Amino acid sequence: MSGALAVLTALSAGLLGVAAPPAEAAGSDAALLRRTWRGYRRHFVQADGRVIDWKGGGISTSEGQAYAMIRAVWADDRDTFERARRWTRDNLQGGVPTALPAWRWGQRPDQSWGVLDPQPASDADQWMAWALLLGAERWQAPALRVQAVGLLDQLWSREVMPLGDRLVLLPGPWAASTTPLRLNPSYFLPFAWRDFAKADPSHPWVELIDDAYAILNESGAQSTLVPDWLYLDPATGQRTAAPDPAHDLFGFEAARFAWTLAAEVAWYDEPRARALLSPIAQLSESFRINGQLPAVSTPDGAAAVSYPHLSTTGSVLAAWAWAKPDELAALRKTIDQARRCAGWGERDDYFAQNWTWLGLALVSGEALPPEMTR
Repeated sequence: MSGALAVLTALSAGLLGVAAPPAEAAGSDAALLRRTWRGYRRHFVQADGRVIDWKGGGISTSEGQAYAMIRAVWADDRDTFERARRWTRDNLQGGVPTALPAWRWGQRPDQSWGVLDPQPASDADQWMAWALLLGAERWQAPALRVQAVGLLDQLWSREVMPLGDRLVLLPGPWAASTTPLRLNPSYFLPFAWRDFAKADPSHPWVELIDDAYAILNESGAQSTLVPDWLYLDPATGQRTAAPDPAHDLFGFEAARFAWTLAAEVAWYDEPRARALLSPIAQLSESFRINGQLPAVSTPDGAAAVSYPHLSTTGSVLAAWAWAKPDELAALRKTIDQARRCAGWGERDDYFAQNWTWLGLALVSGEALPPEMTR
């Protein structure tokens, strides 16, 4: 049993009130995660800290930088963390460490390299701020916490807005003027907001948690899968029809929310997250019928495409550790069958590599919040 899983097992016994994953998830996963992290680092992370999305044409994104920072903390790799952080500061944040990073960077039409889209993306902004808090705790580095708090102030000012008597997280500042209001449930990270509330008490992060769960419940997320995009009437706050039916699917965006719910249960035994895991557990029916988990599903859990994708499988694996443990071994087998020397599946698919790794890290207990990271 890994050290982290031993901690979670003790927690589940009631010492700190947190639920643990099944004991059989431990095995040699700690070594596997470190080995595949090294493989990911060699293939995707340049010497200067830029994370390259090869499948995306060699671009870099704030999301990719944030994922590398999170994984580097859990792999106890401060050198890679610092290189990714500095590259992000210098290239996506205009040299200002508390600025919201531009989401997309790459080669321009004139062959020069730089920012391609200056808009920030709130999922990456949150993962980055949370990675800074994780790093501050793991390496006892107060300067990282200072940067995180400054980033959180910008995030709150530009990416959180009131909707009636509630607060909502926008996918980016651009969404404030959309009608209907466009939200992305996979950007809701209540496990991170709990830590933001401790680090940044000047903003009501706990209210954001309660309001997000209320919005999801009212939108039907306890009975159907959360959609890639959620649309709300700005006058009433009620869910309205998506302008594109494809946005109602549980696809590459929404699948990440399965990981979020699993983290909420694993670390905080959150009953509202447990309730929202129910539709994700029902994906087991599609899994049994098709012998694989489809990359995209309809709201009622039927396969919307005929192919799987490791990003969805990895995220759902984390959810099934708590929502469908009897199916966990079979789903894990599909990941093991995709194992390659430096990762899983297609070597250049950075999204699949990240979410497979993150799913296994959460299930094995190697992924932990700041207070358990050190």
